[in-house]
Amino acid sequence: METIDGALGAVLPGLTMWQVSLSIFIILFTLFLRKPILKRSLKAMENIAAKYEGEWDEDFTRSIGQPLSALILVYGFLLSLNVLPLPQDPINIAGFIDAAELLTVLFLGLWLFSRMITALDKVIRKRAMDPDHWLDAGLAPFITISLRIIVFVTGVIIIAQNLGYSVSGLVASLGLGAAALALASKDTLSNLFGSLMIMMDKPFQVGDWIKGSGFEGTVEEIGLRSTRVRTFEKTMMNVPNSMIANLIVENLDRRKDRDLNMRRVNITLGIAMDADADGMENVVNQIKQLLMDEPLVDKRYEPMVYFTGFGESTFDVMVYYFANSDWRDWLFAKQTVNLKIMRKLEELGLSLAYPTRTVLLEGPDMGKNLLKKGGKNISAT
Repeated sequence: METIDGALGAVLPGLTMWQVSLSIFIILFTLFLRKPILKRSLKAMENIAAKYEGEWDEDFTRSIGQPLSALILVYGFLLSLNVLPLPQDPINIAGFIDAAELLTVLFLGLWLFSRMITALDKVIRKRAMDPDHWLDAGLAPFITISLRIIVFVTGVIIIAQNLGYSVSGLVASLGLGAAALALASKDTLSNLFGSLMIMMDKPFQVGDWIKGSGFEGTVEEIGLRSTRVRTFEKTMMNVPNSMIANLIVENLDRRKDRDLNMRRVNITLGIAMDADADGMENVVNQIKQLLMDEPLVDKRYEPMVYFTGFGESTFDVMVYYFANSDWRDWLFAKQTVNLKIMRKLEELGLSLAYPTRTVLLEGPDMGKNLLKKGGKNISAT
């Protein structure tokens, strides 16, 4: 044993057989116990995650499996080196091993966070597919890309600082560069933040019929800079997201929301003034009953029919009801009800008034002169 210790000491001063044996034992112990330690660690994490409901549990534990396994191996190897009397002169091997240990842990940490973000990306995309969730499908990749950039930049700064480089100047330069970039691309950034607000608030989705100041149509795509709207003339409008975020946008397809699915009809009938009070009361009741019996009229909101006022040459009757929200069905229901109202008025002996105007002219000569100049539908009195 002394002969072996002497030979080892000649190669590396202070090195003994016991130290070599301990280093080899640590390596073998790490290789032997790596899988059991990893298995028990993951099982403990699964038990903790099982207490909280969520679909991310399995993906999360899988994402940390490989980095944790590599960390156990690296830590065991570095620990086996630390038990050896590593020289510091003329070459600082001990300091090199310490720096390598720190950098290895940092790199493994970056790898771990990257895999966790990948697992989180699956959860975000799944949540974004739910129409009732606040996340949007277009927002999911933006979130994961932003997280990866933050983790990468943070990791690079930490590694550079631990290697002895001054990062204060780098951070200041990045801050000035970001400020200059923000000023140069103000409109682009405003559109980007506008798109984020649209994706988070979800005032509309792809396929919705929207209407705003200067645009109306069906949403075909929500991009990071603009929203593409297909107009009813079949043209394409690119509306900047910053403008949409600052406008009142009416989502006409929200009529189709659950427990709604209806569209309003509000018309005013001008009954000719030859009707009497009993006739007006009767026509209001008859039209109300007609709407209650019509299957195309939505009865969740009771139809309203009222004699609301006196026009210039009409008795005004308000007819207010709801029908199916689909545009074709709504038009068909409106046409059907209008025809039935016309037939009901004919049956009751009433008619709809049309605008008339009587022009009184003083003297027959003035009337004749107007008729000679081509006046039509004018009678001289």
